[in-house]
Order: sequence, then structure tokens, then C-alpha cells
Amino acid sequence: MRILLIEDEEILASVLLKSLTKQHYVVDVVQDGQMGWEYTQSTNYDLLLIDVGLPKLDGITLCQRLRSGGCFTPILLMTARDGSKERIQGLDAGADDYLIKPLDLEELQARIRALIRRGDRPCTPILEVGALRLDPSSCEVTYNNKLLELTAKEYSLLELFLRNPSRVFSRGDIIEHLWTFDDPPQEETVKSHIKYLRQKLKAAGAVDWIENVYGLGYRLNPGREQGRQGEQGKQGGKEKSQVASPQVEEQFQQAMGGLWKQYEGLMVQRLAVLEELTAALSKETLTQELRKSGEREAHKLAGVLGMFEQDNGTLLARQIEQILGKDGDLSVSEKRQLLGLIEGLGNIINLMGQNVDDQTSAAIAAEISTRLVLIDPNLQLGSQLQQLVECMGICSKQISNLEDAKNFLQTTSPDLVVLNIDDIGWRKESLALLRDLATRTPPVPVLVLAATDELVERVTFAQYGARGFLVKPVTAAQVWDVSSQILQRTRSLRVNILAVDDDPLILAALRPMLEPWGMRMTGLENPLRFWEVLQSTKPDLLILDVEMPHINGIELCRAVRTDPQWQELPIVFLTAHREMETVQQVFAVGGDDYVIKPVVGAELLARITHRLERSRLLQSLSTKDPLTGLTNQFQSNRDLQHLIAQAEKNQQSVCLAILSVTDLRQINIKYGHQAGNQVLQRWSRLFQSAFCSGEVLGYWGNGEFVVGVSGLTKTEVNHRLSEILTTLRQQIFTGFKGDRFQVICNFTVVEYPNDGLTIQSLYQAAAGGNIVSG
Repeated sequence: MRILLIEDEEILASVLLKSLTKQHYVVDVVQDGQMGWEYTQSTNYDLLLIDVGLPKLDGITLCQRLRSGGCFTPILLMTARDGSKERIQGLDAGADDYLIKPLDLEELQARIRALIRRGDRPCTPILEVGALRLDPSSCEVTYNNKLLELTAKEYSLLELFLRNPSRVFSRGDIIEHLWTFDDPPQEETVKSHIKYLRQKLKAAGAVDWIENVYGLGYRLNPGREQGRQGEQGKQGGKEKSQVASPQVEEQFQQAMGGLWKQYEGLMVQRLAVLEELTAALSKETLTQELRKSGEREAHKLAGVLGMFEQDNGTLLARQIEQILGKDGDLSVSEKRQLLGLIEGLGNIINLMGQNVDDQTSAAIAAEISTRLVLIDPNLQLGSQLQQLVECMGICSKQISNLEDAKNFLQTTSPDLVVLNIDDIGWRKESLALLRDLATRTPPVPVLVLAATDELVERVTFAQYGARGFLVKPVTAAQVWDVSSQILQRTRSLRVNILAVDDDPLILAALRPMLEPWGMRMTGLENPLRFWEVLQSTKPDLLILDVEMPHINGIELCRAVRTDPQWQELPIVFLTAHREMETVQQVFAVGGDDYVIKPVVGAELLARITHRLERSRLLQSLSTKDPLTGLTNQFQSNRDLQHLIAQAEKNQQSVCLAILSVTDLRQINIKYGHQAGNQVLQRWSRLFQSAFCSGEVLGYWGNGEFVVGVSGLTKTEVNHRLSEILTTLRQQIFTGFKGDRFQVICNFTVVEYPNDGLTIQSLYQAAAGGNIVSG
């Protein structure tokens, strides 16, 4: 479990950190309310432990800001004042509990356990699944009453799974929950902890309880069938795999059935070209143009039929494509074979159309693309909200009753649900829907509209997983204002994918494969619009079809790799070709992976997930300093160059500030490197809190920090840094022998273009300029 401790008194913060860490909590520590606010905006915490008397932003104001912003993380306030007025203010501000200093550590631990137990769903103090038992109060884990000896990370990992029994956690999710900013894991760390935890559970009798969900991550699944364990045991040391859950699989099948109905006319058109080809064969009038058209349509049919579980149709279409693609005239036997293959393919397509349930294409399109769902009988509010969000390119849908909403949400996963919890039906069923959405993979954030503004109501909705709260009556503008904030906070949980394929059926079929797992897909049928859409969508991953008219995927990939902005973008190719020549081309132009059509959902998900995980890790390793968490010299230098280029374009000035830790080497010698690292880490947090408005912030090594600010003069930046120096002077650090010391900071500010036109010339000007000490 991850806790944010916001306490400005260093000794107390140190005592609390030691006590909480001993209980296996992952703890981030900050010293003022403003910095605490910044941390809550970038990371999800299980509990916030906040002192009331904080500098910059006091604890009660911070609590109010968090609650008004839609944050429902449990909050425990600490106050040195034993006054009822302050306690009432804290609770009215949205705090869940409070403690009066001096703190009793055992009482603090008990209150923390009680608040964390509330979580997203009610649960008992002891976490139990079958014979497995975890006691948070003693940090003991037993199976069949036999004690398991776990490391701190193994314990935290198991607790994470037990508190979220049905959720799938990717490696990135696990890192976010179990590691602090100061403790970044290596690439294989999560996998190693999973491996050792599995071994210890297996030795105790809980065999294969931690399951690898193919291509997505890990989850706790104690109900796995013994027969499947034996079969998967043949895989040796490889991780076990699992296909999608029945709910997701059913959702996918329903969507695919609707897609067939929607694009049945297109399939018939493609078949008609092949039937025209058979007529020409019979009359000996086959032209080269018709032969090429038939080859092209067979290629497209081969790429999609297998996605509808028509593997035999894919095989027939591929054989037709191969025969038509040969050089020279067709032999008599090849013509005869073609007639039989096309007839068989026609039978499959016609039979498929008869077996699909009748669904309208409009309904399917809505289910695929809907991003915001309003569940409320107020039609006026729905109409106004729809007009508001459509201007921003967002597709919305209003549902007026609970039963219809539950049916609709079985086959779609919107980005956000606005739920009128009082007017749509029974409260119990509404809360059940709220919990169901909150525990999906990925979770669907919900904004609750309620009739009263009571603390008990807010706490209840937060326990069931609500991400936001508004009191009726509300306007469409108010709903969208809070909704946009929630979407902004949860957007990082979704992966944005741009798929380029000239076959609309392929694009439509990719959506139900990807979107149930939190991947928002933009489909592009016309490759000529590629660059425009790439710049506007800024995807996390690119899917390219190899064969397309006008510009093929190979050419698009080559263009992407020549642009510095997109050189690291993961690219996965789709191709119906299995030839080594095509595969070599894909990797030669900079592709990261490829998937053979017809696309299998589990395989595509696995390849996308692995690419994204590796891309995020490599990006972090290549652009961030591991000690401070700030961008390193290389990346911040690039960011500064971009800042100067923008300033030149807009005719603005840019100030470059160089801040240095005086005598860092002497600090390391006298007090130890751990003390020197503590200085750098605390300073980096202070700088991140102070510069959070688009400035470039980096660490260049040897105790040297750089800040790039546009739009301010040198005098204004000097004044701003002087205020920061006051805070830095107040920082007290502790050496390995318990010695306490303070650190002096030097800084100087230079300005583009007056002091230099390049980063190097500005840096040289800073080195020879007036130095301000603090």
C-alpha cells in the first residue's frame, strides 16, 4: 500500500517514515502543502497522512482542494491543537479521520489500517482467500496456519493482490503501487518478485495462485483448475498464460457479430469480384486487370475472415491469392482449383451472414466509439451536455434508466460515466453498478450526481469507487468541468493507439480487441492523412498495415523514423504475408514487431503490452536521472533547445538558471554519500514543487540543477529564485553518524538572447556571471 506523508517537522517525519516502512507501507515524504498537492496529481495513493500546520498550503485547505478536485483517497489529518473547532473544520473539509499530536504510533497504525480497509469496497481486517491469510496488523502471512517468510516487497505484492482480488496488474501498475520515486526498480525486478512469491506460495501448498494474464499482467486466481495446472506445468520455467476473461470474451464476440452485420455488404462486394473472375475463367475472357483485382480482394478476405473465427475461409482466400499472384498464364488445373476455392469461400461468407444475430450498424458504432455516458432521466441536461462535448470531438450517450444502462455497459467501456444515483432507480442497484465499473479492467471512472452534500454520502460513494461528486441541481457546464478533470487524471491509465489500415473492417475489428483493456484506438483509413492525424493524436503506439494504396506502411514507418520527435514511438505492423522478405523489410525500416493477419486478439494485446512496457522503461532510463527523478542532461538540453526555438518564434525571452550544491564532494566525504543523495533528492522535490508551470527542469550531475523559464525577465526569475533559496536555507539534513547540517546553494541567471544564443554560450555566460549564494 502506498502512503503520502506531508509533514514539515523533519524529526517527526523521520519517525513516522521509519514506523510506516516497518509495516511494509511504501511512503513518499514531502514538507509542504503545495508539494503535497503536486504529488497527489501525479501518483495514486492509498492514503494521505497530512499535518494541519503546513507551510505554503495548510492541511485543511489542501484537503478542501483535493476533495473539490474529485480526489477520494482516505485522508488522516494530524494536528497539534486539541480544539474541537479545528477538528470540525478538518472533517468538514473532507478528512476521514484525525489524530492529535503527540502521536501514539500504535493508534496511528490502527487508524491507518481502518482507513485503508475502506478502500474501494468493504473488507475484513484480516485478508483471507481460502487457506491463505494476511494480517495487516502483525504483517504475518499464513497458509493452512503455516507461517510464510516473505520479504517486504513480496508481502506488499501479495497484499496488493488480496485487496484487489479480480484486478489485473501490469508491471507498470505494480511499480507505481510498490516503489517510491527514490527507489526505481530495474527492468526484471517485478518479474523476479513475482517468481519468488509464487515459489513460496507453491511450497506452502498454494500452487499457481498468481496467474499471468496473457499480454496484460498478473492477478490473484486461487480457483484455477488443477488439470490446467498440470498441462501448463509442461511449459517448464515459462510464465503461465491466460486468455481474456469470459466477460471480455463475450463482449468481443458480440461486437464482432455486429461488425459482420455492419460490413456484410463490403464482404459481398469482395466476393462478387471473385465470382466475376470465375465467370471470366469459364468464358476464357480473364483480363490482367481483373486478375489483379481478384488477388487484391482475396488478400483482404484472408486478412479478416480469421478474425470472425472463419479460419477455413482465411485458408481458402490465401490459396486464391497465391494462385492469382503467380507469374504467367494459369494452367488448366489451376483454373479448376480456383473455381472450387471461390465456390467454397462463397459458401462460408453466405453461411456466416445467416448465423449472425441482426444488429444495426448504428448501435454497434455507438457502442464502439462512445466515450462519455450520462445515466440520468433529465433529457435537458443530456442534450446540453451532448452539445458541449461534441464541440470537443467526444461522442456521448444518454441513458434514462438503470436497466438499459447495465445492458449497454455490458458491451462497451466508456472513458467516463456520469451517474445520477438518486433519480435512475433503486439506490442499492446503483451502488452495485458503481462498484462494477470501478473494479473493471481497466476501471471506468464514475462521476456521481447526488441530491445531498453530506460527508457520509461522500465517503460511501468513495468506498464504492466514485472518482467525482456533484450536488444537484447541476448544469451541463458544471458536469463537464468536473468530468474533464477526471478524464485528465485518468488519461494516463489508457493507452492511445493510432492504427492505419485501408480496410475499414480491420480498423473496426481492432476496437473491440483493444478497448476493453483500456486502449483507446484512433483508426485511419486514408494513409495520405497520416502525418496530420499523428500530430493531433500523439499516440503511445502505432499500428501500420504493410500493404496500402498511395503510401504503404513500410514508407510511413521510414518517414516516422526520420523525425526526431517520433524516433522512439513503438510501431507494430499488420501483414497477411508470411514471407521472410516482408519480415526483413519491417525490421529494416524501424518496426518493432509484426502480427500476421488475421489478427488474434490475445497475440496483438501481448505484443502491444510488451512493446509499451519496454518503451516506458527505456524512456525513463534514457531521459531521467535515477537519483533525483528529474530529466537528465541530454534530455533537458533538448527541452531547453525547444524552449529557445519557441521563444524565438514568439519573440520572447528565455532565462536559464543554474543552481549548484556547494561542496557536494565535501558533504559526501564528511557525512557520507547517503547524506549527499538526501540533499539532491530533497532539493529535486522542492524544485519540482516550485517549477510546475511548464518550465524545463533538469539535473546535470555534480550537484548542478538547471531551470529554463520563458516569458519572464532576468529580474523576475532572480526574485523567484531568492524565495526558493529561503526555503533551501531552512532545510536540515542528517549524516550517517547523526550529525545535522545545512547546505548552501549558489545560483546565477542568464537570459536569451542578451547573454547568449545557444545553450553552451548561455552556460558559459552563467559560469562567468554574478553568483548569488544562499
